Amino acid sequence: MSDADIEKAVKEAAEYEAQDKKRKEIIDARNDADNMMFQTEKALDEVGDKLSEDEKSKVRADIESLRETLSKTTAENMTDADLAEINEKKDTLMRNASMVFQKMYEQSQASAGAQSAGPDMGTQQTTSSPDDDSFYEGDVVDGDFKEV
Repeated sequence: MSDADIEKAVKEAAEYEAQDKKRKEIIDARNDADNMMFQTEKALDEVGDKLSEDEKSKVRADIESLRETLSKTTAENMTDADLAEINEKKDTLMRNASMVFQKMYEQSQASAGAQSAGPDMGTQQTTSSPDDDSFYEGDVVDGDFKEV
């Protein structure tokens, strides 16, 4: 390749770099929005019975609004305005869905607390120390290793 060809290739790469970054930003925003909608719907299914109908309908409306915005465009034909609209609706969904995730967290904490209060609660666990003969019982295998 001649110096002119190399210089031309470098200019083209720099030109496409900005387009590639923009495309990545658009794809990431769409993927984040899809993921957020999925996670929120899953959380609604899990703890929806602990929310008021007003709270659930508000979150579901935000999900549908975001879904409609995503369906209007594809990653190939999105504009900066479309990207801004997706990010705005994604933020709105996150704000309104925070109560859903809070209920989900509370539920997981309650179930974790119930599990720790099992039938073996109150029994003492004995541990062995190196001074105790039972510490060395069992199949002990010495091994050599080599760092690569």
